Amino acid sequence: MLSGGKRKIWLLTTIASYWVGQCLAQSGTVSSAQITQLALPKALELARSSYPSLRGKQASIRAAEADAQSLNMALLPQAGVQAQTLNATSNQVRGAYVSNGGLLLPISGVRTDGFSNQAAWTSGVSMVVDWEAVTFGRRQARRSQARLAVEQAQADYEGELFTHQVRVCDAYLLALNAQKSVALQTANLGRAQELQRIIRASTEGGLRPGIDSSVANAEVARARLQVLESQQLAQQQVLRLTELIGLPNPSVQLDSMAFYDRFPQLPLVPGSNPSIHPQLRVFQKTIDLGRASETLLKASALPSVSVLGSLQGRGSGIGEQAQADGTFRIDPSLGAGLPLRSYNYIVGVTAIWRPTDLWRIKYALSAQRERIRASQQAYDQQALGIQAANQNAVLQLELAQARAEQAPLQLDAAKQAYIQSQARYESGLDNIQALTQTSALLNRAEVDQALVTNNVWRALLFRAATVGDLEPFLQQLSR
Repeated sequence: MLSGGKRKIWLLTTIASYWVGQCLAQSGTVSSAQITQLALPKALELARSSYPSLRGKQASIRAAEADAQSLNMALLPQAGVQAQTLNATSNQVRGAYVSNGGLLLPISGVRTDGFSNQAAWTSGVSMVVDWEAVTFGRRQARRSQARLAVEQAQADYEGELFTHQVRVCDAYLLALNAQKSVALQTANLGRAQELQRIIRASTEGGLRPGIDSSVANAEVARARLQVLESQQLAQQQVLRLTELIGLPNPSVQLDSMAFYDRFPQLPLVPGSNPSIHPQLRVFQKTIDLGRASETLLKASALPSVSVLGSLQGRGSGIGEQAQADGTFRIDPSLGAGLPLRSYNYIVGVTAIWRPTDLWRIKYALSAQRERIRASQQAYDQQALGIQAANQNAVLQLELAQARAEQAPLQLDAAKQAYIQSQARYESGLDNIQALTQTSALLNRAEVDQALVTNNVWRALLFRAATVGDLEPFLQQLSR
């Protein structure tokens, strides 16, 4: 019995679990408990939408697209508006002046009547439009770089998706084979129990020695252990499969579809083209992106020509003209300094070129070219691995096909041997050891038949993975 405190905790936990389940159901989110039957197309669909690494790759694509949009906006004319109201003294001296990057010129002019500590209000409004009109190829290079960054993120996602789909398909076939083994071991247990029932009746009637009954009991116990082991393996394989789709659940039942009804059509495709393999596209896009960065580095050493326009308005509580005694009238009130009284505009073209960048760009280009070479070597290494895997897949497919031709012969022979041994035992011409041996032989032949069929599909999947196209493999499920 639960104590009062534990009972309250249990009740609160139950209510919370129910509430979370209702929220998930209302929001349309698929939970692992909602999945009881799972077919391979559904598993691939769930993996695409639920697996965290794939969702992370999709987020990277959206981020790259947003960066490209931000760059396109940055290439447009830039406009800025600044307004300010200050209360300050008006002392100024003649000399050089460096702007701090603001949009306004100095507010007050140079005094000619000496220095004064009296302060006045000043105001200013400015609008500046700046556009880098001539970039000598930098604008196009930036756009090309941003576009290739999006394509690289897309290729990275497609490569990860393809690899993960192969993992899901392989895990599905392994889990399906494990569940098929449970059915075969259960059938083997049924044969052992039936034989146990017959032998028990014979021994009780004195027609068989007692050792036969003991052997039959041992065979039943061994068959039960095989069922338990196969069930454990099946749950482990299903758990691995459902983990790959993002919804771990070891109790899911798989839809066998056509995997054990017939063999697939062989061969899958006559050949492959490694250049279009999804796992190579991301390497190719990395090389293209590196070359775009090299082009941008070359263009960055060239001059830039910008069009500049500015409209300014200024107001001040200090008079524009000197009084009779040579001083300027200062009105310290806010109303005197806030209204704009003078206006200026600026229209022009500015050109900037830093020849010293030529030396800096020289070493940056050298480093970038080495990065491109490294990316090319990574591409070649991946292509080499795919080529070797492709040749291995062809050999594995041929071997699986050869085994598939022999497995039915083994199963038929094992069935005939079991039937004959059972008949000989019932007629008293053979002993219990021969019967148990043929029973074990039949069980092994049934498992081998299922395993061989499954291995043909797995070899076909391996071949499709090296080709870089899963669609022909998946299309055979609907035939």
